[in-house]
Amino acid sequence: MLKNEGPGYVPHLIAVGLAVLLIWEIHWFIRALLFYKGNGWDFTVDFGPKMYKGDWASPEFEMSPKEKPVSGYPIFILFLSVALACFSVALYEGKF
Repeated sequence: MLKNEGPGYVPHLIAVGLAVLLIWEIHWFIRALLFYKGNGWDFTVDFGPKMYKGDWASPEFEMSPKEKPVSGYPIFILFLSVALACFSVALYEGKF
């Protein structure tokens, strides 16, 4: 798509949306760590929003309480950080 075609604000909205999602994930990751630290690292109690490692419609793919802070949040944070960095660099260089 050429620069003079279509709305030029859409890439900026995508970058803002990625930033909001990243902040939301970091927020829940910190809250989960503080909750489990205060709970004596007892992972029998579930905390935070549901996370799935496969098909979201199937309850058998729901992450356990220990999987969320160990692998769930860090993977989502890494993915969103890389996507936001790539998008921001592309916007800075004028690719969009």
